[in-house]
Amino acid sequence: MFRPICLATLIAALLSGAATATAEPASGKDRARASLLVFKVPVDGIAPVVRVASNWTFLGCWTPRSGTPCADVFRDPQGGLWICKACGTTGNPTPGKCRRTTQAELDRGLWCS
Repeated sequence: MFRPICLATLIAALLSGAATATAEPASGKDRARASLLVFKVPVDGIAPVVRVASNWTFLGCWTPRSGTPCADVFRDPQGGLWICKACGTTGNPTPGKCRRTTQAELDRGLWCS
């Protein structure tokens, strides 16, 4: 059925394939030193611009489950996590606009792109 292959032969075949696969560098001057493949991540849409309070850090948009609206997630200066208004609409986050959350709750939900 299957012919046994020496591990060294398999690794050599994989490496030779990787060495021959090259990508076009971004500019002509980088052409000589480009040795790695360049991957561009597809973007479905542009993330909204989010104004952040000077002492709170915007972590991203999150939802508790698929099919529900995404909300802004912030970390305060003390390390506390907060879920705020709909993604991109919080503006200046404060405890009055947001509710505390835990890392465990964020781990159970989904990060929106």
